[in-house]
Amino acid sequence: MLVRNLGVEDYAAYTIFVAGTAVLVYVTMFGMDRVVYRFMPPLREAVKWREVLLLMLGLISARLSLMLLLLLGLYFFSSLVLPQQIIEQSSSIPLQYIAYGLSSACNDSLLIFCNSLGLQKRQAVLFMLAGCVRLAGLTSLVFIHDLSVVDVANVFAGAECVLSLALLLVLVREFVQLRRHAPPPLPLSFGFSFRILWRDSLGTQAAYMLGLPFRGALLKLIVGAVATPLVTASFGFFQTLSDRAYQFMPIFLAKGIVEPALASDYSKHHDIERIRSAVSLLLRFNYVIIGLGIASLLGCGEPLINWVTHGRYGGEMLLAILILIQLAGMSLGESLFLSLNPIGRISHHNRLWIWFSLPFLGLLGLCAYLRSPLMLVLVSTMPYFIIYGWLRWVNREPSLQKGFGIGLPVLLRLAAAIAGAALAARLVLLLPGGHFIIVLALLLCVGAYVLALRFVGLFKRAELPALARISPRFSRLLEPISS
Repeated sequence: MLVRNLGVEDYAAYTIFVAGTAVLVYVTMFGMDRVVYRFMPPLREAVKWREVLLLMLGLISARLSLMLLLLLGLYFFSSLVLPQQIIEQSSSIPLQYIAYGLSSACNDSLLIFCNSLGLQKRQAVLFMLAGCVRLAGLTSLVFIHDLSVVDVANVFAGAECVLSLALLLVLVREFVQLRRHAPPPLPLSFGFSFRILWRDSLGTQAAYMLGLPFRGALLKLIVGAVATPLVTASFGFFQTLSDRAYQFMPIFLAKGIVEPALASDYSKHHDIERIRSAVSLLLRFNYVIIGLGIASLLGCGEPLINWVTHGRYGGEMLLAILILIQLAGMSLGESLFLSLNPIGRISHHNRLWIWFSLPFLGLLGLCAYLRSPLMLVLVSTMPYFIIYGWLRWVNREPSLQKGFGIGLPVLLRLAAAIAGAALAARLVLLLPGGHFIIVLALLLCVGAYVLALRFVGLFKRAELPALARISPRFSRLLEPISS
């Protein structure tokens, strides 16, 4: 909706607004997602509500304090640290940056806490409702006057603030229940040392920080700093679609469900193979969805994108496909966290990120200097695959010796399904009929792809019972496309 109703310069400013906030949220994370998913489930099972509350208050206080300092620093000293193009595109919404930044960091923390306490369904409903509120607010403004970036920033900031209050209410109700069922109070006992907590937290954050330039949010800022508003808007459109898709990908959605379950399962059984098989299925499911995106782009992407964007960005098909391949790399990187964090072997992975990211940061700088968004995306994808290969074949990481089930035979079968679905869509586009034919081609592409998955055998029903012991919901999700 925004790409159709905002002008090119306003859409570029919106891209910078959302990407800049996402970068700050990422910078202030302190690796808390991995720390909380590893350490909080045992405290929850033991009904140690005081320890859980203190851990949450400490982490969120540190994060919001750092976020406020960064926002105020950028507000008062932006001319010293930001490129002029980004300053110009952000000058009309400074207060919205502060409100949106603080509430986004708060919501990201509260989401992690909800997931670790088994409240995934409630937080998911609230986040979905917040998205609906944003869409309804912007849609109503379109009928009142021409939409501007100020309107968008106001709606986004307001929706995030309301979401913060709703998530806080969910957590307060959960703590009331925990306290009601808690045993008589004993001396505080966390079950882990704070040295280990901060070592894992800061090590993970260091890996996050060095991996940040390889993610969509900072890439959008880099493009916005060196490119014209038109290039920034087109890159921002495709990268925003990728970022939104990643938020709804199984590897991201299931992180809050599966990772605490894997940590709990490993603490009981100490079976690495159970972890590997669950992550393997999750990653293959992610690649199946990415394959559908590539098939749709190859089959009917250009006319579909031109229709959606009023003819603006349909010519950037290669960029869109490369961004989907970047999504595949990010999925592999997330799988490494999922497989190594529950068994307490994340430290070496973090050190590898620190060392391998340094030469690629230089390459990203060269791509920015050359003003090449295509090369930026390509270079940002490479570290994920290199680190996976190093851990598996050089370091001989025990949990990766059987791989994640995405070897060459699997990729070739997936490519066959993609090619068949894309060809079916191309054949439909040969018919006359305008927009109706585009929709028909897309539907046929999806149908042909799902049908092909049943025959190429990416998922076996024999794999599902072992997965069901760890995550029954994820197991049921894979049943329709298993052979």
